[in-house]
Amino acid sequence: MKLLRLFLGLGALAFSGCGHLDLTPEGDPNRFLAGTVNLRMPMDLPAAASVLVRVVDNSRADAPQILGEQTSERVNATPVPFRVEFRAEDAVLRRGLNVEARVSYGGSLRYYTAKAVGLNLGNYDRPMVVVVDPVKR
Repeated sequence: MKLLRLFLGLGALAFSGCGHLDLTPEGDPNRFLAGTVNLRMPMDLPAAASVLVRVVDNSRADAPQILGEQTSERVNATPVPFRVEFRAEDAVLRRGLNVEARVSYGGSLRYYTAKAVGLNLGNYDRPMVVVVDPVKR
């Protein structure tokens, strides 16, 4: 009888770890992020302005990886719509990515994302508003 209890106890212990397995199928790694870039201080941009939006994996501080980017040229009004195609497995999105935006004109960077904009499995498929701040000179 004690031997039976021991085997039942060991069996229950062995199978108790299976309750946390994630059986959800992985999503398609080919993804896109859509949204708008807004200036913190709204104003019109010169006709020669360009807006760059990137999806970046910063998991390795020594070598950030750009997963996708889009450049819009000759932008003169905000908000600026964007659509960035990128490739990321679900595990990468669970860890988290960053969205960076930059506005340049006159040969200089004028606005950028001063605060990190996070992208993850819960928000990559929703329209994102990215706010950029003026570069301090």
